[in-house]
Amino acid sequence: MASKRLRLDSAPEAVLLEGDARVKALELVANEPRTPDDYVDEIGRLWSRAQSAFLDIGRLLIKAKEALPHGEYMASVEERLPFSARTAYQLREAARWALEMHRRQTITLDRLPGSYSTIYLLSTLDPSILEAAEGEGIIRPDLRRSELIAWRKTKSAPVKDRKTLKAQRDRILRERARLDEELRRIEAELDNS
Repeated sequence: MASKRLRLDSAPEAVLLEGDARVKALELVANEPRTPDDYVDEIGRLWSRAQSAFLDIGRLLIKAKEALPHGEYMASVEERLPFSARTAYQLREAARWALEMHRRQTITLDRLPGSYSTIYLLSTLDPSILEAAEGEGIIRPDLRRSELIAWRKTKSAPVKDRKTLKAQRDRILRERARLDEELRRIEAELDNS
């Protein structure tokens, strides 16, 4: 018991508190994957968090674009993001489409793929092609973008109905507005330089 007594010439034993960087480092080492299954499980868990994050990012981008005055979104937000304007556009459109599908209970969020770029690609499908994808079981959480592209190539372009043409027109108008805004920003920079 004498060894546990505090000695005047030595520092007390370190007490590790939860949240301490040393505790976190020890926890990481203790929980580090060791087997292929461990790696797959951990990566899958993190990927699920990423999917939720991209929907949240898309929601915030939509909200920022709607809330800020015309032109301010590009200059004050999009220009300072850690990803390209194209990625921001795809995140917004993927989130907008996914949330609308979920709201309508057409395709619930838990059935959607985990990648924003795959969901964005789904959002560009004509309604009849989307319906065929659902019918053939293509839309599922583990759907890969390359698989969707390959599947889409196998489908011949059906005769477009009025609803499909309007949806396509709306997507193109949104893209054109984004490009017009980007062009105005570039022209303003050129004028100022």
